Order: sequence, then C-alpha cells, then structure tokens
Amino acid sequence: MDCFQVLGINPTKDVKEIKRAYSKMLRIHSPESDPEGFQRVREAYEEAIAKASQEDVAAEPQTPVDQFMEKFKECYDNFEKRIDENCWRQLLDSDICYNIETGKEISDRILAFIMENYNFPYEIWTLFNSYFSWTSKKESLYQTFPKNFIDFVIYKVTNKTYFRYEYVKNCQKGKEEYFLTEYSKANSALEEYDLYNAKKALENAKEVCESHPDLQILISRYLMINGQLEEAKAILDKLLESYEDDLFAYYYRGNLFFRLGKFIEAYNDYKQALNIKPDFIDILFSIGKCCMSLGKYEEATEYFEKLTDIIQYNRDARILLNSAYGFYLEELNKLVEEKPEDIELKFKLAKALYACHKTEESFNVLNEIEQKVQFNSEMYILLCKVLYNLGKKELSYATVDKAYKLYPNDYNITFYKACMLDEFNKYEEAVAYYDKTVELNPQDAVAYSNRAFALNKLKRYSEALESANQAIKIDPYMAHGYKNKAEALLGLELYQECLEACEEALSIFLYLIDIYVIKMKLYIKVGQLEEALNVFNRAAEYGLRDSRLYYQKANALRLMQKYDDAISYCDQAIELDETNKDEVSKEVYFCKGLCLYNKDKFSEAVECFDNAIKKDERYSVAYYYKILSLLNNSRNDEALKTLDNAINMKLENLDRFYELKGDFYAFQYRYNEAISEYKKAIEENPYCAAYYYSLGYNLGNISEFEKALKYLDKAIEIDPSIPSYYISRSHAYYSLGKYKECIEDCDRALQIESEYLPALRNKAWACYKLDRIEEAEKLCQTALKQDGSNINLLYLKLYILRYKGLNQEALIVCDRIQELDSDDKEIFTIREELLNSVKSKKGFFSSIFGK
Repeated sequence: MDCFQVLGINPTKDVKEIKRAYSKMLRIHSPESDPEGFQRVREAYEEAIAKASQEDVAAEPQTPVDQFMEKFKECYDNFEKRIDENCWRQLLDSDICYNIETGKEISDRILAFIMENYNFPYEIWTLFNSYFSWTSKKESLYQTFPKNFIDFVIYKVTNKTYFRYEYVKNCQKGKEEYFLTEYSKANSALEEYDLYNAKKALENAKEVCESHPDLQILISRYLMINGQLEEAKAILDKLLESYEDDLFAYYYRGNLFFRLGKFIEAYNDYKQALNIKPDFIDILFSIGKCCMSLGKYEEATEYFEKLTDIIQYNRDARILLNSAYGFYLEELNKLVEEKPEDIELKFKLAKALYACHKTEESFNVLNEIEQKVQFNSEMYILLCKVLYNLGKKELSYATVDKAYKLYPNDYNITFYKACMLDEFNKYEEAVAYYDKTVELNPQDAVAYSNRAFALNKLKRYSEALESANQAIKIDPYMAHGYKNKAEALLGLELYQECLEACEEALSIFLYLIDIYVIKMKLYIKVGQLEEALNVFNRAAEYGLRDSRLYYQKANALRLMQKYDDAISYCDQAIELDETNKDEVSKEVYFCKGLCLYNKDKFSEAVECFDNAIKKDERYSVAYYYKILSLLNNSRNDEALKTLDNAINMKLENLDRFYELKGDFYAFQYRYNEAISEYKKAIEENPYCAAYYYSLGYNLGNISEFEKALKYLDKAIEIDPSIPSYYISRSHAYYSLGKYKECIEDCDRALQIESEYLPALRNKAWACYKLDRIEEAEKLCQTALKQDGSNINLLYLKLYILRYKGLNQEALIVCDRIQELDSDDKEIFTIREELLNSVKSKKGFFSSIFGK
C-alpha cells in the first residue's frame, strides 16, 4: 500500500499536512496497544516525509535547537548511552533546556522524537519528566499532541517497569531496537490474548537475544497460557538457578504453582518475591489470595492491609480484605470460645470485629479486656477508633488524650491525637502533634499530608505546600497529598500550578471529590464561572454527589446573578447533608442568604444568615450581611443591637463593623457619632482609604473643613484612583474659599473619569466664584446634558444667567426648579426678584453649592 494511502491522504509535499495525518493515525494505532499498526504508520510517515523532501535542495542552516536534537538522536542511537542516566543528564543540563525562549521548543521536539523512538528505561522517562514536567502539563500537551500519545508518555513516567535494559547489550550488535520492538509486540499480544502474534514476536526476539531473562519469563508466560506448564516451570527453574534474586521468576512460578493447586509451593515463591520487593502490589494480591486458600486468614489480612495502605483507592483490595477478615473472624470466635481468658486472642477478635464493621461488638470485647488488664497503646488506638465510629467523638478524644499521657512517645497515639484535633478544628494544636508524629516517623507520608491540611485551614499556605510536597516525595501515589498541595497553591494564588496538582491527583484517583471542589473554587476565584460549572458537570458524569459541589455551583450561579437557580442548588446541598446526616456547612446558608439579599428578600436572608451563625458563632461576614439585611428591612434597632454585639465579640474584620456603624449614624445625620466610629475603624485598619474618606466627608458635613482635608489627603495618598475622593476634597477647598485648589482636584477626578458629573459641577461652581463665567457656563451645560434635573446645576445656571442680565431666561430656569421642588421657598424669592426686574450683578448665593 502506498505511504499516502496508509496515512489516509492524497500524495502531497506539504510536510505540515503529512504530520497532521500522522498525528491523526496515531490516535488509532498507539505504540502500546497496536505496535504493528504503529510501525506501518511510522514507516509510511518516514517515506512520505522523504518524498516531500526530495526536491528541497538547499538545506537551511541549523539552529541551536536542531544541534541539540542531533545530539539527542546520537544519544538514543548509541544503546549504551541510551540506558546511561548520566549521559542524558549531561545533555539535558545544557543551557538551551533552561532558556525560556527555547525550553518549550526543546520539550516539544523531544516529544515528537519519542513518538517514533520510545524504548527508554523507566529511569530515563522519569529524568525527562523532572526536566520538562510532562505529567503536570498534561492538559496543555493534549492541545499539541495526540491524546493517546501523551497518555502513553504519562504512563511510562508514572508506572515503574522492571525490564532489564542492561541485558540488551548482549543482543546482536545493531539489533537492540529490533529486539525491544519485538519484545514489546509479544508482551502486548499476550496481554490481549493474541497468541499467534505473540508466538511470532517471541520467535523474532529469540533470534536476536534468546538469553535475555525478561524474554525467558515472557516465553514461560506464553507457555503457561498454552497449558505447557512443565515447560514453563523448567524455564523458570533454570532462570532461578542463574538469577537467584529474580523477582518475576519467583512471581510467575508462584502463579504456576497456584494454578496447579500447589498452594504451599506458591506461598513459598511469593514469600521469596516479597523478600526482594516487600511493596510489590501484584505479589501482595497473590500471596494474600494464597493465604486465603491455605487458611492463613490472619496473615492474609496483614497482606491485604498493607495492600490497601499502598493503593488506598482500590476497590478489589478492600473486598479481599473484608473477605479475609470475615474468615478470620469465624476462626477467632472459635478460638476465643476455647480460650476465653486469652487476652491476646480477645484483642485480635476486637480488631477483626472492628474491621468487619461490627463496631458495637468490638466495643464490648474491648470493655471486657479493660476490666482485666491495663491497655497497651495498640488497644487504646483501637478503642479510640471504635468510639469515633460509634459517634462518640468527644469520648474518643478524651481516650486518646489519656493514652497520650501514658504513652507520650508512641507514634500511633500521637498521630491519632493530631487527627482528632483536626476533627475539632483545633488546627494549631494539630500541627504541633503532626510535627511530633513526623519526628517519631520521618517517612510517614500521611502525617505530612494531614499536616498540610491543617496548615491550609490556618491559611499558612507556604508551609502547607512544603508539607504536601514532602508527603508526595515519600509517597508519589497519594492523591490526598496532591489534593492538599492544590489547596495550598490555590491559597497562594498560583493557579496554573494548582490545576496541575489537581490533574496529578485525578490521575491517581478519579473520584476524589475534593479535587473537583478545589477546581471549582479556583475557576470561581478567577471569574471563569462557566468553566466552574463544567467541572461540576464532569463530576456528575462520574456519579459524584456531594454538598460541597452543589454549594460551589450555587456560588458560581450567584455570581452570574442567577439567584433563583443558586438558591435551588443551595437547597439541594442542604438536603444532601441532611440525608447523609452530615452537618450542613455555614457557607451554604450564607450563599443562600446572599442570593435572597440580592432579591430584596431581606427577612428570609436574615433567617439564612442566622443559620450560618448557628454553625459558627464567629462567622463575621454572616453578621455583616445580617445587619445590612436588617437595615434594608427597616429593623434599625435590631440592626444596631446586632452591630454592637459583633463589635463586642471583636469579630474578624472588626474595622468593617465600625465603618458600618458610622454609615448607620451618618444616614441618620448623627455626624459626630459617625465620625467617632470611622476613627475606630481607622485604629483597627489604618491602611483602608475608604475609612479616611468617610471621616473626611462627614467632617465636611459639620463644616470642619480644615480637619476634613487632613483625612481626605490620607485617603488619596493610600488610593489615588478614586474620583470621589478628589471631589470630596474639592468641596472642602471650595468651602474654605480655595477655588484654584478645588479646580485642580476636579481636574484630577476628570483625568480618572472624563465625564464625571460631580467633578464638572464642582469645577463649574469654582470657576463661577473666580469670575470665569464663560468657562463656568460651558461646564454647567456639559453637566446638565448628563442630568438635566440636577437642582444644584440649575441653580448655578440661574446665577450665571442673572450675572449676565438674562432675566427672562433665568425665569425659565426658576420655573424648572419649582417644577422639580415645589417646596423650595428660596426659588420663590428669586423668582419674585426677577419678575420685579431687581438686577444684581451676581445674584443671591446662600449656600456653598446651592441646593
């Protein structure tokens, strides 16, 4: 078949079109799942590129990146260098890899190279990732490369393989790549039960490097699948004679024995394999099952417990653990009947009952033990867990506190006490106990992860990030470690890094609800509300239902001003928590309250804010909006009482409550009391410009203009971007007869907002006072175009007309003012004077800016 037909395109010399076609075909034929198809596509691509390049006579000069890639290819083509980590490290330490302008291009070029040349040891894959962070950039790489290829790269980086590349050196010279390709084909074919192609590939590989131990193991697996068990066993026996520590030879021979029902022999081989690698997941599965078949139920529970510690999110491991405990429990019940006084047996029974979710029975057995002996640390820990599961959290904490006094240097007790302090939101104390926990066991990833959780709650995000990173360093497959890292990065406003940590967590455990919550919080924080809703929808597709997800959706909808929809999702969040007998979070009630507040349903809003406050009596922002709701509902006495209560409690952001109280007094024209409250707000927070502005403004209301200037100067110094600050100061200058300074401030306001009405108005008045009548008239007219019903401006126009002797036109303005304010007695006087043609050069001016 023609190369272009394989690629699914017409013959072309357009290299970009050939590359696009190649990328498209790779989505169908990946190197792992379809190595033969991949090889055909690769050969067709190379041929098409060669044909496209035949007419390109003049070679372009090489760039530094081209030169780097030449060295990269040389390193790959030399097999000894290819498997030598130092050679790669020396190459990757080149400045070009660190340069901002070339680093990304180098990464992309290497990935493009790897699309066709991918036979690297695991250590080299992880080395590449340490330089280019492919795992954390997965989402962006999907935009550039085929998804299945990037998934293949991530798999290679995150899944350790034990293929012995060093023995490939024994291959026929120049045939190393061929051997690796045929080995890979055989392995993939066996996984898919494609025995014919597996046989062909194995034969091809044998011709090149028959002695390779991993090839021999693959041949034995092929023979086992075909029922040739004795032949398979002979190969594995011979391998173990030559390689006495061959992990996979023991493992697969153990599988062979297990298949034959020779459980003791299988058990012995699995034990040998575990001695070589104690945390090998497949072997833990196998030896646990073997122990079940041998009736070694206690030992089976130990292996499955270890397995669930390693792969915390694996359903099969938990099912096996529960099954093992079921058998073990039956065995223990019989043994305890025979030896009712044996305390050790009874404690094992209590542990098994707890593991089988028979918590009440476990508690009763522990109670019997406590009557007879002093609890050791392990017994205390079990009792604490039992009490917690029975809903007796306070008693559980009291018990661990008692245990800690008896065993202050016991790791498990210290760790459990830290966890219980977390439970009671005593995060400062929890951090101290987590610190001691990691002193007792520096390799405890869970303690570091939990410590990060507590530090995040304390908003000590930098420390939390450090702790989460330490957890991940110890256990790179702990999804919760990445979750706590993501939370810390969100707090530090490192949004891209946060998303990358979220993706790492989801690659380990797709159903971790906290990650979807964090992603929604991030998108809401940066204003990408639709993306937040998309995250909710993705979580729903995986069947995840949690009140926190519904709350975040409600919050996004609230910010989109879809208040009714937001209220509906708040209600669903509350219903979910009540159904699951969980405590409804204060944030849900607060969010619903805000929606009702924005719908002017102030009484219902107050009820929601009260519910939020019941959850947290120091929930400052809920008090704040409760007070606003009461004020908007004309419940002033109740509002003031709540306000005083919040201040007496010294809630968080106390300055805002003083400000609100000042606003309340100012609204009631109680300016001196308002001024006093604004001063208190400044004492609490001397860096808020708004407080100085409010204080200056209200000093102006009692004609203390010199004092007002002092505070308005400070407001502008802190935040020079607010036009109203300049206008308030211009008013003070005007009142003090400093008209030029007034005009300068108005000009500053107009530079910020070119058609700012108060600035036009004040400047016009100041010009009028300086006899700059034409300028004043022009400014007045411009301002009136914005607001033709502004009485203050109409008075100015009236005075200008009288100044110019245009009494008839002035009478028309008088009529307009009377129309707008029929109770204005002053305008009646002026109108009468005009009618009597009493002319005055400047007209009456009884107030600073008129009415």
